[in-house]
Amino acid sequence: MMRAGGLLFALAPLALAGCAGPSLLLLDNEDGSSEGALAVIDEKCGNPEGSTIAGSFTRTRLAGCTPRPKGVGEDGLKPDERSLIGALPPPPARFIMYFVQDTTVLAPGSEGMIEALDRHFKSRPGAELEIIGYTDTVGKADYNLALSQKRADEIRGRLIELGFPPEVMTATGRGERELRFPTPDETENGGNRRVEIIVR
Repeated sequence: MMRAGGLLFALAPLALAGCAGPSLLLLDNEDGSSEGALAVIDEKCGNPEGSTIAGSFTRTRLAGCTPRPKGVGEDGLKPDERSLIGALPPPPARFIMYFVQDTTVLAPGSEGMIEALDRHFKSRPGAELEIIGYTDTVGKADYNLALSQKRADEIRGRLIELGFPPEVMTATGRGERELRFPTPDETENGGNRRVEIIVR
């Protein structure tokens, strides 16, 4: 299983029943959406940009220079394809916590998110956590980068106190990059002052 262009896809080998060669099966994204596309490039075809394949639950035989995807839907999956999909890990879960301006103090209402994260983590053996801190655009970029790292580290420390294994967590600050709600510079926005935790 691999990810490309926003779509999850499985490259099935020659052994797939009913296929004379390898085929490609595109599925929904991990979050259930279907945006994205995949470029299939064969240097022998003289087309450096390749052919674009898109669409959830489409199967494409990788033969010839013009791949033609065919929609199969979930009901059209083969038993071995269903088995592969069934063996996939659950999709990532995302938890977002907000902060009081210019602090590492959680905003009212965000404490409950730690409890929800704790319950989810305990139900998901072997999971890893990516903790990412952000700020709004008030202040200089370097200051905000440091503040976002402090927010990520604060949450990581609290999770360790709750018994989360340190080795399964990473904490990164991204400052005012990747705003959840795009704003001009020097704009206070509580929705951008956050830590996002991705559980995989």
